[in-house]
Amino acid sequence: MTNDRVDSALGFGTGTSTDHSDGIRWVDYANISWNPVFCKRCDICIEICPKDTLVMRNDAVIEEQNCILCGLCERYCPDLAIEMIPAAVQAHAAQAAERRTSEGAATSD
Repeated sequence: MTNDRVDSALGFGTGTSTDHSDGIRWVDYANISWNPVFCKRCDICIEICPKDTLVMRNDAVIEEQNCILCGLCERYCPDLAIEMIPAAVQAHAAQAAERRTSEGAATSD
C-alpha cells in the first residue's frame, strides 16, 4: 500500500536531495529544500516570506519563482523543515558581488 499524501507532496519537487546524509527525504526546489516529514504545515514560512514565494498546495509547501534568498523561511521554521540550498545561496552572493563590482566600475568612469 502506498502513501499517496507523501508521494504527491514529493512529486512537486525537482528531485530528492542528495545533500542530506541522514536518510530522510528532502524535496529540492530551486532555492530551498523542504522536508514533508518534519513539516507540520503551520504556514509560518508562507506568512513570513516577503515576496510571497512559498505557497501551500496539496498539503505541500511549494516554492514559486521570485525567491530573493532572504532565509526568513529557514530562520523562522519551528520544525527545521526548510533549509536554504547552499549552492543557490553561493550563486546569489556571487551575482550580488558581480553586480556591485560592475556598478562600481560604471560610477568610477
